[in-house]
Amino acid sequence: MLQRFLLSDKEIIRRIKANDRTVLGELYLNNEKTITRFVQSHGGNAMDAEDILQEAIIIFWRNVTSGSYEPRAKTGTYLFSVAKNLWFNESRRKKRQAEPEADMTLMADNKEDALTGVIRREKESGLRKALENLKKPCRDILYFFYFEKRSMNEIAQLLGFANSNTVKAKKYQCLQELKAGISHAHK
Repeated sequence: MLQRFLLSDKEIIRRIKANDRTVLGELYLNNEKTITRFVQSHGGNAMDAEDILQEAIIIFWRNVTSGSYEPRAKTGTYLFSVAKNLWFNESRRKKRQAEPEADMTLMADNKEDALTGVIRREKESGLRKALENLKKPCRDILYFFYFEKRSMNEIAQLLGFANSNTVKAKKYQCLQELKAGISHAHK
């Protein structure tokens, strides 16, 4: 049986700043039960919990190494909070993907003719495909900003960026990639 060692928060931070990657496994083991229990009690499975925990640890690592982490709570509490936000965001995303496309059609003007409807649905489909084809940080930034209406500061904290200005610059790049993806989808 693997024995767990509870490290002090100061020791965890020191080891991360020293780029000691062995602390990642210890963080995983020390937080696995709590986060797995949370994700499973909120509609997820063990694989979802594993993904969420890994992503939370990566965000924590980035925040510590970038200097944006401010120890206001215990490390476990911080990781749980990040994991909880990640899981709720993932749950909302999955729910939106599961909703039938018919919902978008119902919102359209009932008087539109068949050709206008086909063109509109094709544009929506192109946008959806272009968004899905974006790499992870871009997809997340645009999703958080446009669909969840989060501030640049919130996005910076969630995704481990240095500050809101970094997120703004990245968002601009992401929009350029999205535009390129949309125009490529129509060719």
